[in-house]
Amino acid sequence: MDASSNAGTKTILVRDDATHEIVLAIDERTATANERLKAQFSKVDTKIHRFPRGLQGIGGDSDRYIVPSVVAIGPYHHGSPHLQKMEEVKLAAAYHLCKHSSRSTSMEVYEKILSVVGDARGCYDADDPSLVGLSDADFATMMLLDGCFLLQYMLGGGDEPVLQNRMTLSTGPSIQRDIFLLENQIPWLVLEVLTEFMNVDVRRFVSGMQEKFQPGKGKEEVRCWMHCGSTPMPDERGPPGQRDRGVNIGSDADDYTPPHLLGLLWYTQIGSMPANVKNYKGIVSSLKSSSAAELAEIGVKLTPSTKPWFGDMSFQYRRRLFGKLSLSPVFLNDITACWLVNIAALEASTSGASMESDGYTVSSYLSVLAMLMDREEDVQKLRAKKLLYSTFSDKQALHFFKGLAQHLRFGDRYFSILEAIYSYRRRCSVLIFIHRHLYNGYKAMTIATLFSIVGVLVGIFKTMLSNKKQ
Repeated sequence: MDASSNAGTKTILVRDDATHEIVLAIDERTATANERLKAQFSKVDTKIHRFPRGLQGIGGDSDRYIVPSVVAIGPYHHGSPHLQKMEEVKLAAAYHLCKHSSRSTSMEVYEKILSVVGDARGCYDADDPSLVGLSDADFATMMLLDGCFLLQYMLGGGDEPVLQNRMTLSTGPSIQRDIFLLENQIPWLVLEVLTEFMNVDVRRFVSGMQEKFQPGKGKEEVRCWMHCGSTPMPDERGPPGQRDRGVNIGSDADDYTPPHLLGLLWYTQIGSMPANVKNYKGIVSSLKSSSAAELAEIGVKLTPSTKPWFGDMSFQYRRRLFGKLSLSPVFLNDITACWLVNIAALEASTSGASMESDGYTVSSYLSVLAMLMDREEDVQKLRAKKLLYSTFSDKQALHFFKGLAQHLRFGDRYFSILEAIYSYRRRCSVLIFIHRHLYNGYKAMTIATLFSIVGVLVGIFKTMLSNKKQ
């Protein structure tokens, strides 16, 4: 027992063996937890993650952007009843892979997968319910069948009419959505093993899929590639300034080892983005956001970027007087909307893995797009400026981007745009004041003029009608 006293007070501190044991146990638990978290975080960019709980609100109706609708890839959704019909197609895909491999048997393919099963399992959370009780043999079988399915799908079903029908013609769009879901991935090393037996350019396939984000780029080539029985890949033709968009994914593309297909899709979008652009350190602040209509009012012109990477954003002074905000144009439909949600989820899951960037590269771009949209009229303006191409209605597009952005963390690149707009507002306040009054006056005059013209036409029509009756 230890005792200590101060003037006017007396504090007695009792230390016994039980307290000592408790403190030691706490120290041990905290140290163990810290080491475990550090070990997990060291592999955060190679893991296959569950969809972040904090982003569940962007999963869409019935988690349609999270849960696969046709095919399960990997263990997380493997036993779902609504996905069982595709299991037979997986068996057929594996049969044809082994059948057409000129130098191997099914035993050799399976044993090769079994040799990497430990590393492959390490890409998932060991305590996830989908893996608890799953033997290495069953896990290897799953990897084999899922990997063969993916490779056959990339070839459009090969020369087999049945596989072509079940993979591309009847369920193609749904599969395109499913294979890039965050929770529906297998490790890249499994695909590397299988491509030793089946010659498929996986990187080229994903590059072709990325082109779906780029309006007007390579649509015919991708469509032919996906639905023909042969194996042609999209070439590099395209309009001037866009010839290499989506194909040129960085000079070190072949050296980059992605964690899975979704990770490669993310990399094809930003792989050629310069480091000084991608790694910009923004200042977190409460700077005022601006819609497309507000920017037009203060003299900021919206223009489509011609940079070869997706998610480009830059602010420049136009004629040293007014501002210009350039953004990568995007094509939005049900498939690309799903991919954007899952890329945002991937960035949230792996943020902090790099010391150079906060990791929210595409998320920042999505946040800026959402910032520009407050009303359906803003969506119409983005369409008119050729920044947004979409099969969604104005209301649907507005709902998607605003619903997505409210769950995203603002990245450094988002704040860099807000800083640039704030600086423009401050430096050009007099010009902005003049432009705003001229702009609003012109709009009011245009509306008034339109009503005057309509009034004149109505008067003429009434006169003509009156003369006709006479």
